[in-house]
Amino acid sequence: MRKIGLITTNKVLAQCLAESIINYPDLELEPYLLLNPNQVVLDADLAKLDIALLDITDASTDEDEKYCTLCHELRQIIPECRLLLLVSQDNIKGSQMAIDAVKSKIADDFVFYDTSLDYLFARLAAI
Repeated sequence: MRKIGLITTNKVLAQCLAESIINYPDLELEPYLLLNPNQVVLDADLAKLDIALLDITDASTDEDEKYCTLCHELRQIIPECRLLLLVSQDNIKGSQMAIDAVKSKIADDFVFYDTSLDYLFARLAAI
């Protein structure tokens, strides 16, 4: 079973996604809620994550660098961990940052926040 870290400050989102993942056993994913932004990298390393789903839906222009740095740190600490970014279609800067992150290989893929669970799970299965 692969380990997936749900990296967000939105506890309700993380809990709902974790329950959905648990209720979709074909994914063979074990969810970990990483809700403390100050120790995300440490928690991800301790859990030895296979996949990190990073919620950047609230990213403002000022926070773009923070998320890029987090992706770089996760890549350095757990190089085999796949990074999937969760972005808002309404946040143009956040969407562009996600596109740039995939192009520069600091993230593996991204999905929009309002995507269906079926599509999200298909992307998780694919990476």
